[in-house]
Amino acid sequence: MNIFMKMRKIRRLCRNLGLMLFGILLIQMFFMFYSVPALNGDTQSRSLPDNIDRKKILAESLLQNKRALFDRKLNDTDIHGDEQNHRDRFIRNSKSDSYVFQDYEDRKVPPGGPHSPLREDIKDEIQYKPSCTIDPDSKDAHSALSRAKTESCKQHIADTVCKAQNHTLFYDTLPRFCQYSYKYSQPAPIVTEELAETVRICYILVVHGRAVRQFKRLFKALYHRDHYFFIHVDIRSDHLHREVLKFSRHYPNVEVANWRMATIWGGSSLLQMLLRAMRDVLRLWTDWDFFINLSALDFPIETNDKLVKFLSAYKDKNFMKSHGRDDEKFIRKQGLNKIFVECDQHMWRVGNRELIKGITLNGGSDWVALNRKFCDYVINGNDELLTGLKHWYRYTLLPAESFFHTLAQNGDQCTSYVDNNLRVTNWNRARGCKCQYKHIVDWCGCSPNDFYPRDLSRLQTSRPVFFARKFEESINQEVVNHLDFKLYGKYEMATQSVNSYWENVYDHEDLQRNDIYLTHYHSFPRIGLSKINPQVETSEECFMAVTKVTLVEMYRHKEEFKGYVVSFEARWTGEKSSIPMQAWISPTPRLAILDHNSAFAARLDWASVGTNWDVKELVLRDWGGIIGPTSTKIKLICQWSSSKEDFLVTAVVIDPLNVVSDYNDFKTPAKQAGVTDTPINLKNPIRPGVWKIRFFVQRQFHAPVAEIKFVVAPLQYRDGQLGDVSIASDNRGIVNDDAVNSANKNLYSIRTSLNLNRNIGAEESLEERATYFGEDLESWIDESLKQVWAAEDVCMASSDSRFWHYPRSRRASCPDFIPKTPPICRTLSWSSLSPDPKSELGPVKHDGRIR
Repeated sequence: MNIFMKMRKIRRLCRNLGLMLFGILLIQMFFMFYSVPALNGDTQSRSLPDNIDRKKILAESLLQNKRALFDRKLNDTDIHGDEQNHRDRFIRNSKSDSYVFQDYEDRKVPPGGPHSPLREDIKDEIQYKPSCTIDPDSKDAHSALSRAKTESCKQHIADTVCKAQNHTLFYDTLPRFCQYSYKYSQPAPIVTEELAETVRICYILVVHGRAVRQFKRLFKALYHRDHYFFIHVDIRSDHLHREVLKFSRHYPNVEVANWRMATIWGGSSLLQMLLRAMRDVLRLWTDWDFFINLSALDFPIETNDKLVKFLSAYKDKNFMKSHGRDDEKFIRKQGLNKIFVECDQHMWRVGNRELIKGITLNGGSDWVALNRKFCDYVINGNDELLTGLKHWYRYTLLPAESFFHTLAQNGDQCTSYVDNNLRVTNWNRARGCKCQYKHIVDWCGCSPNDFYPRDLSRLQTSRPVFFARKFEESINQEVVNHLDFKLYGKYEMATQSVNSYWENVYDHEDLQRNDIYLTHYHSFPRIGLSKINPQVETSEECFMAVTKVTLVEMYRHKEEFKGYVVSFEARWTGEKSSIPMQAWISPTPRLAILDHNSAFAARLDWASVGTNWDVKELVLRDWGGIIGPTSTKIKLICQWSSSKEDFLVTAVVIDPLNVVSDYNDFKTPAKQAGVTDTPINLKNPIRPGVWKIRFFVQRQFHAPVAEIKFVVAPLQYRDGQLGDVSIASDNRGIVNDDAVNSANKNLYSIRTSLNLNRNIGAEESLEERATYFGEDLESWIDESLKQVWAAEDVCMASSDSRFWHYPRSRRASCPDFIPKTPPICRTLSWSSLSPDPKSELGPVKHDGRIR
């Protein structure tokens, strides 16, 4: 009986345990059910806003890039239904399918992976950890790792070096498919006969910088409704990108890339960008015949009709300019035997490599004209030669100058190669090969020079050419006018802007900020309003103040820098409505000749001080010599005329307190005209105020022959934002001048020879002003800049005079002040709002052109 009872208790206990386990299982199943997104209605409802957001983003992308399909009034001949569907599918897929270099390594690392060179947006998400011990003798690799700034860049460099050390980075040999064992190229004579079928060109316009008007002028000269235009704007050129988007939507055969890359000089990103653009235009348009890449610094030298006629006769050819030198010399000069890695917007040299066996390396210019068949092979081909070269050129300096040439010379289309890229380049290697890109490339490269009118004879060649480069209207506009007028005729002589040029230097919408330039640009409109604001004690009641600086543009006329045109908003004290205005601010004379009878005065044409000396073009690109406490690379530039004698010049730099801060001896050009650039070595922070450079001949310090002044303006901004009290250290400058002078006995002796006494009053004033903030700091900056900048004119940007109103309630406070209504900007030749037909884009004319 007892046994029976015990058995019943055990069964009851087991049953209870079973029920408990069953209940636990039900609870687990319940939670599992609600944790699966595909089955959970609540999760679906939460993801619905995300889906809507994604659709909105896609819709905005479509509208931004394809708005023209809706707002342009196209007829049936503009774009066919199939073509439109094809383009719509392209837009839907273009952003997701962006990785161009598809080779064996890419299949291991997914597009956008953490070590991908395309992922410049990922900086320090990973911790640098090399996968091998880098050879101590690899000086290039260790140098690159020590200078790289981000962890991801160091990791990318280390990974590349490790693969190179393990001999797993490159193919040893690639196959050659060309039937000829030698380099193959064909001449292409000028075509004279008429052809029934004409080609359509797809232009790839690769642009960066801020020269919007120059690019519009190029586009205007190139445009024809029968061709296509694909525009890539560098990711660092936001102002230019916004302006390009504005005009591109008005033309159905123009597409602006909805992706942007930072394409540095010599970088592998240049080839990546070209291949990606080539892939896009192959999908986007189906009936073009030639792919021609141009920059904003190019300009046509023949008409569209002549170019189409020529290319129509050679539809099966590829036009590329070869180096024309010994192959071994070319390989050394190009650094093809070196391994380069691009990251942090820099090309790092990390070691040596063996050249690929089995093929012939070739190269020259990166500006090409390629037929569609070859482009289709470049993008859609999958043989070992193509994939191997794509991978090899990822780690190559200046890859676009060699990739297409090498592929064409070794592929089965080698007979299509023509040694002519259809353009003239203005080379002056004595000035163009000055290692001017060392800050972004571990190499000394060369760059062509700008064209001037004196260079026009170079356009006469024995080979067919249709474009030339480089042109910069900010350097010389006359030569562009000459070509433009020759091709398409002159504008009316009454057009005031024919010899004027404006180029943006600041846009308030840009994220990039330069503290020194911001300080000056935001002071310029206040200087301009000095022509309007009353200079009376009771001016606070009738004062006009700047509320916002929107644009600053460099202004040149007849090849001379005339100053800056500043667009801004202003309003009267106590008023709510703003008035859009512009002011023209120009530099005042800064050079004074003290001895007009000296040989120095007879030879010196002009002198200037600045921080951005272009050794290739021999110009100061910081127009107006804008200098702040943290400026570097300050130089004294002198232009000399020819003479029978040359002599020694000593330039003595004197700071606002009469302290000799630097001096330099240099010789004038040997009896010929030329330019000297003399470094001014000043320790940061540089003391704000008026600085002087006195010139002496043959170290005769008792007799100065000339003097030039420059102003170091206090800083108002730090990291692009209004600074706080911590900015005082910069605005105070170096305070221990005795230590500076004692470290260099020559400075002290020159100071003694010049009998300069330290300006104690100025020192005390500077010490006080260094603590200024807000309006006091603004007044100090304005006071400093007014010594070297002046307001030429001011105007109202709106054509509606009702915008200009002086409140009647203020007139009682300033009875003697009745402000005159300023002129309308578009009526003034200096204003960037005045008509400028050279760069204005209009509708397509009956002949298919804009110009």
